[in-house]
Amino acid sequence: MVFLLPLGVEGATLERRPWVSLSITAVCVVAFFITWVIPANPVGVNEAEVRALIQETLVHRQLELPPACGALLSDHGKALLARMKEQSPTSLRNVNVEVLQAKLDAHCDGVLKVRDSGLLQRLGLVPARGLKQWGWLTYMFLHLGWMHLLGNLLFFYVVGLLLEDVWGRPLFAGFYGVGGLVAAVAHFALAPTSQTLMVGASGAVAACMGAFCLRFATRKVRVGYLVWFLHFWRGTFGVPGWLWASLWFGNEVLNFLLWGNNTGVAVMAHIGGFVFGFGAAGALRLTRLEERFVAPAIAERDGGWVADPRMVEAQTSLESGDRDKARATFLRILADHPDHTEALLWLGRMELEDGQVPSGSARVEKALQLLVAHDVPEPLWNAVDQLGELFPVERLRPGVAWRVAQGLDQGEAPANATAMAESLYAAAGKGTGIMAVRALIRAAELRLARRDAPEQAAGYLTRAKALATGDAAALAERVEQLEVEAVRMGARMKNRGMDLDTESATARTRAVAALAPVAVGGTLLPPRIVPCRILGLSSKALLVEAQGGQRRSLSITEVLAVAVGMLPVAVPEGAAPRQTVLTDLVVSWGDPERGPTVLRIPAAGLGLAERHPGVAPREAYARFLAALLEHSAANPMPDAPTLAEGRYPRFATEGQFTAHYYGQVAAAA
Repeated sequence: MVFLLPLGVEGATLERRPWVSLSITAVCVVAFFITWVIPANPVGVNEAEVRALIQETLVHRQLELPPACGALLSDHGKALLARMKEQSPTSLRNVNVEVLQAKLDAHCDGVLKVRDSGLLQRLGLVPARGLKQWGWLTYMFLHLGWMHLLGNLLFFYVVGLLLEDVWGRPLFAGFYGVGGLVAAVAHFALAPTSQTLMVGASGAVAACMGAFCLRFATRKVRVGYLVWFLHFWRGTFGVPGWLWASLWFGNEVLNFLLWGNNTGVAVMAHIGGFVFGFGAAGALRLTRLEERFVAPAIAERDGGWVADPRMVEAQTSLESGDRDKARATFLRILADHPDHTEALLWLGRMELEDGQVPSGSARVEKALQLLVAHDVPEPLWNAVDQLGELFPVERLRPGVAWRVAQGLDQGEAPANATAMAESLYAAAGKGTGIMAVRALIRAAELRLARRDAPEQAAGYLTRAKALATGDAAALAERVEQLEVEAVRMGARMKNRGMDLDTESATARTRAVAALAPVAVGGTLLPPRIVPCRILGLSSKALLVEAQGGQRRSLSITEVLAVAVGMLPVAVPEGAAPRQTVLTDLVVSWGDPERGPTVLRIPAAGLGLAERHPGVAPREAYARFLAALLEHSAANPMPDAPTLAEGRYPRFATEGQFTAHYYGQVAAAA
């Protein structure tokens, strides 16, 4: 005994939710419960009633079961009844055959009336009813038993989801409905006077299989097998879509040729549906309607991306080494859709590999501009991966480089995208005006955040300083702050104190000493303390509000250091002493004329209860501090291990806290 069942399509992924397929499945399941599970006698006629009719027919050889009730019997049942009638009595005393026949006819009419009153019978398709019946549309959502339902839905799952994904919901919904209707017409044409009820989604599913046979001919269907012959063998194997669907269709044709439409299964509906589906997919391919109209419509509605079947063909050609065929296919795609980003990127990469730098760079630049316009970072990250070292950074116009860099510099970007963003900002810095200065500042921030090669950040800042004139003069202060940070980072790296978590205590001491405020003539300048509270914190930015109500949004990398300390809280006499945490964010170390600028945030200004609801205050603060240090790459004070262990320094007064970290009490803010 051998069982074969399709389990799915290898490597199948969906770009959209298959709402039409899910809706069809839901309707089939709901209709099954209403018409089959809930009713006590869903088909309206039980076996006992049929047996009673047969016994009544066998009373006399001249009695005939009415043709309408004959439809309740299978061909085998009809043949058996004919043999049994030969043994029926030919004559009975005091029996009126006409009266018996009338009684049999009335019994038959009563049985049929009960049968026809059932919901399943009313909504199913009965060819003898003619054209005016709801069954033409409703039969494809009804089923006779659990195996009938589950079998049809399994095959529909294998073929329907992918078709809906590439054809879109409206086209697939129409195709499914028309496919089911064509299957019903094929069944009707074979036996238009049949009283047999036809229900089931298999006709429409057969149409989907016919389309799948052509549209996904090379995709492999994973088939599970179970073999039982004195032992069980089970496993799976892959079959090309065209072969799997063709074998199923061939089996249906063979069944029809051998047994006609008398197997209890409407095989002609299967054949008609499959032929329609194959023909519909062939028509779409010959007319190129999918490529020219269907795919662009889906792309416009779903955000600019859709799978073009020719892309698979081109990429397959490229993998097999046929670059000329791949190039020709990409060019055909671009002839129909000039803004097809995937084709632009692939063809641009090929041209860059072949030394056609100007044309390749132009295609890549156009693709990048289109991707930036979608305002979704993932496609840009993928473009960075795809182009690799071929990415033509230096050939991009400064304005384009700026926009692409901003597109890459968002969300939780991978490391290669962040590195490319820095290079693009540097390329944008070759322009002029405020955009160039902003780009160079951001390039320096990204470089400093990596704690690698601060001299390169210094180079960016030197270029930015020369451009910080006119409208860009307001950015000069930020350039100076970053220059100080670059110098200090360089000094720390020379002292091998950059990694405060792993270096020795001596190295940590030297590193922290390098953070000391600027001294003038041996005297430390007092810090400028700005009391604040945090309104928003992300991996990229920090929003703070000063006591006077002024708000400021600053890049997270502007936080150069984080200082933490514990201070006593005034409590009533006799109450247990309590401590509160004070957090300083150093945003400038000052210069020979000014001391450091520090944003001082009390515990109440951190918003820990809102950010970490239900978490104990000490644990919530530890999480906040870890996130702040991670995103800002700021220097922890006193040092990273101490803060990570929650051993925050204690001070008697706020003045002691300030003097400990900055050498002077605070200046008036």
